[in-house]
Amino acid sequence: MLIVCNGIFKSGSTWLHAIVLEILKIKEVRVSKIDKKYTNNVKSPTPIIESKFEEFLRNEDYKNRTFVNKSHFFQVSTLNKNYNESVVFLFSERDLKDSIVSHYFHVKKKYNYISSFSIYYWTIGRLKAYEIVRFNQMYRNYFNDDNFIHYSTLINNFSSAVQKIANLIGFSSLSKEEINNLKENTSLSNMRNKILIGDSNYYSTVTKGREDLIRTGKEREYLTFFSLKKIQDINKIEKLNTSICFKFLYYFAFTLRRKILQIE
Repeated sequence: MLIVCNGIFKSGSTWLHAIVLEILKIKEVRVSKIDKKYTNNVKSPTPIIESKFEEFLRNEDYKNRTFVNKSHFFQVSTLNKNYNESVVFLFSERDLKDSIVSHYFHVKKKYNYISSFSIYYWTIGRLKAYEIVRFNQMYRNYFNDDNFIHYSTLINNFSSAVQKIANLIGFSSLSKEEINNLKENTSLSNMRNKILIGDSNYYSTVTKGREDLIRTGKEREYLTFFSLKKIQDINKIEKLNTSICFKFLYYFAFTLRRKILQIE
């Protein structure tokens, strides 16, 4: 089986990926190592980049072995493919405003010149919000509700959420003890500690203080950062109510940049 944890940016995809790996560990399923030829960063938790995905499907025995990939695939050619039952896509979703706050802290950690949230939002954040909405819309066009795990459900009903994930990857039930172990082993403190001791490669492009990017895990944190004006603005973006000028700016800042720099 190939399990693709394809959450949108800052939506809880790291937590989703960690939960999947922990379920497999509890169920004593051996996760096969993916050949480094399928990635452009051997230190990344994304061992298969999107441009190598088709090659992986052609060459690797994912029907008889188990592979796990954490990714942000977004090409229509990837999403609209008819996959057999051995390929499972899981998507994480989160409140858009909370995702943007999380992205702000990620960018601030990676680039020291980013200071206040307001500067971030009006220059980068609202464009990132538009991208998150677009990508989520694409995912919903090609996959049904069963494939989506919402961050708020993981926070408020962890047992139900992890049982759903287990079902999707082929396990009929999790015991109460297994669920408790899952919750403990994928807690914020444990995930931070694994980064500190070198047992995790999450956020590999951040050179210092990676563990700090496993943050508070709180819902509605955006209330501390979003003014009424920002909320009104992002609500329009969430409805894709944006100007032509805005869409051109997004294209040059995000889409074209990815193409030129070959970012995956």
